[in-house]
Amino acid sequence: MSEEAPEGTWPHRVLELRIHGIKNTPPTEILGREQSELRQTQGDENGGFWWAPDQDQADRDPDDPPGTADPSVPPEGVRTEAYSWGRLARYGSGPLLFIGQLFVQLAWLLLAPFGLANTAYWTRRIPTQRPGGEWDAGVGGASLRIFALGLTLLYVCALGSVSLDLGVQCVSGTACTALPSAVTGFFGTEPLSWRGPQLSLLSLVPIAGVLLLFVVSRRARVRYEAAIFDAADRMGGRGVQRKGRLRPLASEGFWRTARVGSPTERLHLAAAFLLVALLLSWDRMFAGVEECAKLQTFVSGECLGGALRTGDVLALIGGIVAAAGLVVTIVLVGVLAETTNTGRESVDEFLRDRLRRTGTVTGWVLAAAVVVYLYVGASLWFGGQYEVPGTGAFLGLATAPSIILGVLLAICVSALGWRRGVPHWLSIVLMTGAGLAFLVGVAQNPPTQDADPGALRLPLFLIAAVLTLAQLIVVWWWPRSRPGRRVGHPERFQAEGWAGMGPGVLMLLALGAAMILSTLLVLGVQGWLVSGSPPCGCAAPPHGVLRPPIVYHNFGDVLPFIAIAFALVVTGMALPLLRWIPLLTTPRTVDGRRPLLEGVDSYQYGRIRASTTADRLALKILRARRLAALVHRGEPILGILALLLTIGFVVALAVSYTTVFRAIDGLVGPALTVIAAAILIVVVENALTAKERPISVMWDLMCFLPRAGHPFGPPCYAERVVPEVRDRVTDWLTHDLQPPADLDLAARLEWRDRQEERALAEERPFSVVLSAHSLGAVLAVSTLFTLRPDDADRLRNVGLLTYGAQLRVYFGRFFPELFGPDALGTLGSRRPLLGKADPWFTQVELDQDGGRVVVSESDADDPSLVDLLTQPDGSVGWINLWRRTDYLGFPINSYRLDRGLPDDLDRGADEFGPPRYLVKVATHPDYQSAPQYRVALLDVIERIR
Repeated sequence: MSEEAPEGTWPHRVLELRIHGIKNTPPTEILGREQSELRQTQGDENGGFWWAPDQDQADRDPDDPPGTADPSVPPEGVRTEAYSWGRLARYGSGPLLFIGQLFVQLAWLLLAPFGLANTAYWTRRIPTQRPGGEWDAGVGGASLRIFALGLTLLYVCALGSVSLDLGVQCVSGTACTALPSAVTGFFGTEPLSWRGPQLSLLSLVPIAGVLLLFVVSRRARVRYEAAIFDAADRMGGRGVQRKGRLRPLASEGFWRTARVGSPTERLHLAAAFLLVALLLSWDRMFAGVEECAKLQTFVSGECLGGALRTGDVLALIGGIVAAAGLVVTIVLVGVLAETTNTGRESVDEFLRDRLRRTGTVTGWVLAAAVVVYLYVGASLWFGGQYEVPGTGAFLGLATAPSIILGVLLAICVSALGWRRGVPHWLSIVLMTGAGLAFLVGVAQNPPTQDADPGALRLPLFLIAAVLTLAQLIVVWWWPRSRPGRRVGHPERFQAEGWAGMGPGVLMLLALGAAMILSTLLVLGVQGWLVSGSPPCGCAAPPHGVLRPPIVYHNFGDVLPFIAIAFALVVTGMALPLLRWIPLLTTPRTVDGRRPLLEGVDSYQYGRIRASTTADRLALKILRARRLAALVHRGEPILGILALLLTIGFVVALAVSYTTVFRAIDGLVGPALTVIAAAILIVVVENALTAKERPISVMWDLMCFLPRAGHPFGPPCYAERVVPEVRDRVTDWLTHDLQPPADLDLAARLEWRDRQEERALAEERPFSVVLSAHSLGAVLAVSTLFTLRPDDADRLRNVGLLTYGAQLRVYFGRFFPELFGPDALGTLGSRRPLLGKADPWFTQVELDQDGGRVVVSESDADDPSLVDLLTQPDGSVGWINLWRRTDYLGFPINSYRLDRGLPDDLDRGADEFGPPRYLVKVATHPDYQSAPQYRVALLDVIERIR
C-alpha cells in the first residue's frame, strides 16, 4: 500500500509551469522576480526549473488602482514555476579560448544546412505508427538521407577545392601572393616538391574538416539523448501494450527509433574518406590528358580513353575500389533509413540486434574506407612524379562538385511530389533522365571562349527542360488524378505548407545554404591568396591565374543577383502595403483595461478599409499591426527564395566561363566580400559569447525535432526538454504518494509507472497547467502526447495555456502529421497572401462565415490533442491568447471568436504593454503581464478541476 499525505499538508494544489519561447526569456522575466528571489529546484547551467519561495507575497505598486493584481503573484493555491531551456540550443565551445570558439562557431554555421535537411525529413508525409517502438519512415525517407549524404560530400568538395585545387596550384607555380613564403618553401623541399606527396598531405584538410563537423555535433548532443530513451519506454508505462495506429508524436518510435545514429555517422565519415581517395586517384589517372581538365570536355572520348590507357595500375585500382565503395556506402545509407519489425521478435530485441548488426557492418565499412584512403595516399606519395596539367589545377574537382550539385538538385525537384502522392518511381525516372541529359548537355559547352558549343547542346538542354517540366506538371496534376482523388480531396493541400511541396522547398533551401557557404569559402580563400603584391613588383601574376572549380565560380557570380532579386521582391511586396494603414480584424478581449482600438468584426465587400483616425496612440498600435502582418508572409517569401536558388543552381551548372561572366567578375567580387564579411562578423560576435546560437531564431526552429536526416545535424533540445517536463508533470501529480518501503528498485519503477497512469487518467487532488509561449507551445504539445494514458482517451488533471503560438499557421502547415489539424483537433488554415494588407484575409473571411479548410485525415486510432484535453463536462482544458500586434502569434483554431462556444480555445490579449513610464505597444512578449492571462489561467484551472 502506498502512503498518502494527509489533506491540507500541501499549500499549493495547482502547478503552473511556464515554458518560454525562442527569445530565451530568463526565469527572472518569466516569474517577474529578481534573481536573488529565485531558486533552481532541478537542472543545471543549461536549463531547469526555477521558482520563487516567496511568490505568494505581493509587491504591488501603491499607485495602482484598487484591485489591481500583481502579475508576479500567482492565484491562491497555485505554485508558479519557470522552465528554462534556451541554453540547450546555444551550445558554444565551453572552456576553449577565443580562437577555438571561433572555429566551433564556424562549424556550427556549416551545420545549418544539415539542420534544414533534418527539418525537411519531418515535412514529408509521416505515417501513423504501430506501438512498441517501431518506426515507419514513409515515402522519401531513404532519398532524403541520401540527399543528406550528398550535402556532406558537397562540403568535402568545397574543402578539397581550397586545399587540393587552390592549394596545389599555389605550391606548383601559380602566383599566390598572400601565401607566406614559409608555406611555399615547405612544399618546395623533398619529397614534397612532387605533386603526389603534395596532394597526399593536402588531402588531410577535407578529412579534418569533416571530422571537425562530426566532433562538434556529437559533443553537443550526447547530453540530450540519454533522457529521451527512458521517457519513450515510459510512454504508456513499462509492460503496457498500446493498441491501434498511433500518431507520430504519441509513438515511442518517434523519440527512440526515427533518429539517425552512430551507424549513419560512420557511413558519412566513410563516404568522405572514399570521395577524397577517388579524387586523388582521379587526378593521377587523368594526368596528362588536357581534355580531362575541364567539365566541358570531361566526357569526351579523348578524356575517357586517356584514363583507360593510364600506366599507373595502382592508382587505377584505388580509384575503382574507392568508386565501388562510395556506391555501396550510398546504398547502405538508403537501406538504414527503414526500421521495421519482422514480427518474429520483440521490438526491443529487433532494434538491439539491428543496431548491433548495422554497427558491425558500418564499422567495417569505415575501416575499409580509411584503408583505401591510406592506400591511395601512399600510392601518390611513393608512386613517383607524373605529368602536371598545364593550368596546375587538380583534375579530381573539375567535375565532382557539378555532378554532386546536379544530383542533389534532381532529388530536390523529385521531393516536391512526395507529399502530393506522385509515385516515387515516376519522379526518379523523370529526374534521372533530365539529369543525364543536362549533364551531357553541359559537356557540349565550349571549352574556351573562342570555341563553338557542341551541336547537341541545345537539344540536350531542351530534353532536360521537357522532363523537368513534366515532373512539375505531374506534381501539380497528380492530386486531381483518379489515384490522387482516391486518397483524399485535392483541396486538402491548401492546408499544407507550400501546397504540400514542403520537403522539396526545404531541401532546396538546405542545398542553397550549403552552396552559399561553400562558395564563400572557396572564393574567399581564392581572393585572399591573390590579395598580396607580387614579390617581383610586376603588375600581373608571374605564373598564371588562380582559378577555382567552375561551379563555385559560376554560383559566386550568380549569388549577388539572387540577393538583389530577392531584395526587390521583398521590397516590391512591402512598399505598397506601407503606404496606408489598414484596419485588420482583431480578437475580442476579456477584462481588458484598455479595449482594442478600431475593432473590426469582418471584412466588408471583400476589401480591407483604411484607418482614418488621427489619434497618435491609435496609429501607433495600427502600425504595429501592419508591421506584424508584413512579417507573417514568411511562407511565400521562403518559397520565392527557393525558386531563385534553383535558378542559380541551373545557371551555375549550365553556363561555361564566358565573356559575360568575365565582365561581371569585377562587380560581384565586392558584393561577395560584403556577404562574407557580414557572416564573419556574426560568427565572431557569437564566439565572444560562447553560448549563443549561430543563426539566431532559425537555429531554434531547426533543433526542436529529432535528427532523422543528417547525422551531423545540430542536436535536438526537445530530447531533453520533453522528458524533463514530462517527469515534472507526473512528479507533481503523484508527489503526495510514497511507495512501500519493502520494494526493490525494479518494483519501485513499476509502482511509479502505475501511479503515473492512474494520475493521468483519474481525478487527483493536484493538477498541472502547462503555460507555454511561442515555440514553448510546440514543446508543451509534444510533451502532452507522451502523457496520454493507455486505458483512457482523456488526459485528466493537466491543462494547457498557450500564447504567441504558431501551431496553426506554421507548424500545423509545415508538419501536418505532427501538429496539423488532424493531430491537434483544430481547424486548418490556408496559406498567407502576398498582395493583401492582411495576409490571412481569405482565412479570416472563411472563419467568419463558419467555413472549413479541407485537411488530410489520418488513420490514427488515438485521440487528437483537443480530444485528449476534453474534460468530462465537455469543456476543453486549453486556452490560447493572441493579438494582432504579435509578429509571431496567431489563433490556434479560428479567427472567429464568438463567446460561449463549447470549443472556446482562442482569446484576445491587450495590445498595450503594462504602462509604468512610457506607453508600450505589446507584441510577441509580455503576455503574462496582460490581465487576460490571469483570467485564462483561472479558466483553465476551473475546466480541469
